[in-house]
Amino acid sequence: MAVEERLRECLGLRTGAAYRRLDRYYNRGFEKVGLTHAHAQALLCLLKGGEQRMTAIAHTTGFEQSTVSRLMQELTNRRFVLRRRDPADGRAQLLRAGAKARALRAELERIQRRLNDRLRREIDSDDLRGFFGVTEVFNRLP
Repeated sequence: MAVEERLRECLGLRTGAAYRRLDRYYNRGFEKVGLTHAHAQALLCLLKGGEQRMTAIAHTTGFEQSTVSRLMQELTNRRFVLRRRDPADGRAQLLRAGAKARALRAELERIQRRLNDRLRREIDSDDLRGFFGVTEVFNRLP
């Protein structure tokens, strides 16, 4: 079987397996501070972007709206995130990083940098450029 044919047959399987391995890699890094990779990404989004709605967090992180809702509820329960009604639209809520999250910011950024740096050492820059090209295609999928 030709390489291209094998790739077509197993593209979804291989990308799914790679995603799960990568997520486990990041989860192991963030478990030291009691967070998952998803929690850390949502918090970093708030810490860097300031107060925002869930839809903005979903757009920035690429998470589904339902995932962001669950993450924000968990982070609110743990006092990492604070909520208030959006004065422009009383139906919506604005979210911001609480003191507990702000105190953890430098550590979250350090962990993220360390994990990313390790991957950069393992991946050739041409391969990394190719990967980013592929992820752009994935990001355009419906």
